[in-house]
Amino acid sequence: MNLPSVTPAFTFSAIAGIKEITKHLLLGGIYFVACIAAFWVGANLETVPESSAIFIPAGIKIAFYLLSPTRYWVTLWLSSRALAAHFGYLGSGVWEFNLLHGFWQELCFYALVYVFKHSRWPPSINNSLGILSLILLCVASTSIKWFLFSSAFEFTNIQVAKELLQYQLNMCLGDITGSLLIAPFIMLVYSLKLPLRRPALLKVTNLALTLAIVIFVLIFAYLLRPDTYPLLRLASLLPIIWFSYRFGILGAITSATLINALIIVEASITHEPSNTYISQLFILANAITSMVLGAAITELKRKNVELKKINRALTKQLDQNSRLAAKMVTVQENERKHLSQELHDELGQNLTALKTDLAILSRISNEKTQTFVTTLKNNANAMYDSVYQLMHYLRPRELDELGLKKAMIQGRLKSLLNQANISYEVSFTLQQALSKEHEIAVYRICQEAVTNCIKHSNANSLTITIKSSEHFIELEISDNGDGVKLTDNTGHYGLAFMQERSIALGGSFEVINNGGFTIKVKLPIKAAD
Repeated sequence: MNLPSVTPAFTFSAIAGIKEITKHLLLGGIYFVACIAAFWVGANLETVPESSAIFIPAGIKIAFYLLSPTRYWVTLWLSSRALAAHFGYLGSGVWEFNLLHGFWQELCFYALVYVFKHSRWPPSINNSLGILSLILLCVASTSIKWFLFSSAFEFTNIQVAKELLQYQLNMCLGDITGSLLIAPFIMLVYSLKLPLRRPALLKVTNLALTLAIVIFVLIFAYLLRPDTYPLLRLASLLPIIWFSYRFGILGAITSATLINALIIVEASITHEPSNTYISQLFILANAITSMVLGAAITELKRKNVELKKINRALTKQLDQNSRLAAKMVTVQENERKHLSQELHDELGQNLTALKTDLAILSRISNEKTQTFVTTLKNNANAMYDSVYQLMHYLRPRELDELGLKKAMIQGRLKSLLNQANISYEVSFTLQQALSKEHEIAVYRICQEAVTNCIKHSNANSLTITIKSSEHFIELEISDNGDGVKLTDNTGHYGLAFMQERSIALGGSFEVINNGGFTIKVKLPIKAAD
């Protein structure tokens, strides 16, 4: 029996292990170098011994722990211990690699970052809640470091309580400033994944060129008139607001970091405590404002893009629904026309024959059957009138025989209104012939309006105005009655029917119930073929 070979699996595990070790070493090296560079910058910002007003390593630490998976935290811890040993060697000439130094402080930091990272709103730069969570994490981590573990720093033991509190507040504010200065920028660079497309490249190019111009103007103004620096620092928030509005979170964090970097450079040159601490406040204001404003504008732009997509989808669906409604109206009219024709050819002819037979029977009947025959004739006439009205409702033959204008002026609508003692006036101003579907729609709407007027309005006057422009046909129907309430059962379905007719043809429908009842319809006009 041959045993399966385990060599491929072993080789794969070895390669995966080597790759994982390489990642750990690379991450630890990058973290080590970044922290050394940050400590060098912080050393140039010390206004008193062992006190940096802008402690950049705090921001690097938070960014690396937020962006790195939990399995890499041990590597970051070892790298930080190596960094401490390195600075100890530079100071005393003795290499001391102590893994347990500051153990509880670091453990609390890990726990805090882990809770925030796996919370409902993890720290990020992609949304407002993530920005607020990031700010809260920076404040909480530095507060724990300087107020719960201040005894871990030997140089604080010689200070009295008042001096110690002042020192703790200064160091805490310095850590927060450094965290909010550098952590968002590192997170932005890490998450920056722009597609190699023309719009994205143009956006980055515009941002870079505009930032370069702004930075050049600020440096030139400072070199030309150094005494205007307080004013320039005060106005530094204005370009950040503009970049936030124009480029979202990308422009907000990038511009804030560069402008704050100029403030740091100036503070390191002057090296005055008062100037450095004032700059610290401006850096905090710029960083927080840029993150909050940039995230809000980015979310707004994202929502606008989503709304535009939804609007396009809804517009497409509306067009489909309109075409379907128009098709349904056409099918309905064809069915009505067919049914009306069948009633006319079959039932209408039979009723006509019945009336003829009854007329003959009436002449040859005696006096005893005359009354019965007269009743049959009246019933036949009533049936004929009902069928005629039904045929007209299904398909107004006068519209096919006379056309829209004559049908409206001389047809059945006028006859019905005259029977109800309602004066009737029609005004036609058409620049061109209408398509069949528009003629039918106009007639049907007028037909329904006349029915509502007779049954529900208590009016004695009805006016219909039909006019057209190059692109639209406008229909206005008004009476002087009491009007029809839209919430009533009476008239509600008729109004819905008219509105559906208007919408099916891509038009608008408006009802005005004030001192009479007015219906306004506006339809896109289409010339007849």
